[in-house]
Amino acid sequence: MVLPPEVEERFARVEREYAARERLSAYGLRPRKRVLLHGPPGCGKSLGAKRLAWNTTLPLMKVKFDALLSSYFGESASNLRTVFEAAKERPCVLLLDECDFIARSRSTDRDVGEAARVVNALLQFLDEYDAPGILVATTNVEESLDEAIFRRFDDVFKVPLPGDREIEQLFRTTLSAVKISGQIDWATVIGSLKGLSAAYTVKAAQDAAKAAVLVGRKTVEEEDVRLAIDEIRRGKSL
Repeated sequence: MVLPPEVEERFARVEREYAARERLSAYGLRPRKRVLLHGPPGCGKSLGAKRLAWNTTLPLMKVKFDALLSSYFGESASNLRTVFEAAKERPCVLLLDECDFIARSRSTDRDVGEAARVVNALLQFLDEYDAPGILVATTNVEESLDEAIFRRFDDVFKVPLPGDREIEQLFRTTLSAVKISGQIDWATVIGSLKGLSAAYTVKAAQDAAKAAVLVGRKTVEEEDVRLAIDEIRRGKSL
């Protein structure tokens, strides 16, 4: 992951506290175990959960909300309980990806039945969460979450769109296996990718590299990069 320094530090702090959990416990302190990541799509929130799993050597358990929710009375909350119980029995990074799917504000949701019950159940399970691993929830629309959700997390931070430094580093890292022309105007490349997600930046770099390889060149030229970015921009406008 290529992140702004302050966001990188937030991730690293969760990892350090998990590694020192026994030392913290000796002083009556708890590590950050419930983390909410928000920000635009494609900026690395789900990848952030995978990164935490990798750096803590915990397995990743991802919740599929479409499979969890049920039309039967009370069954969705029961399914959610099963997920939290499984996380307690087996240390893992429990990923509640796009948690707004079930955690939307109760004050705006017209469905006062099963949907509200699921939100209430989620609030209760978050309150009681004391599993040996880490819980990570992600959302693209934090403003739609029930405001009571935020108080249940030990840390809440944004994974933002990449800035100039992150765009160039992402591009160069993605192209690390191929040679890059020294004639590329990085200021122009960065300006063209400004406002796009990290995922789109990586895709542009990969497409530029593939264009060079397919015509038998060993060097990625500025034309390859420009065409790749233009194609992504056109796709987004459509």
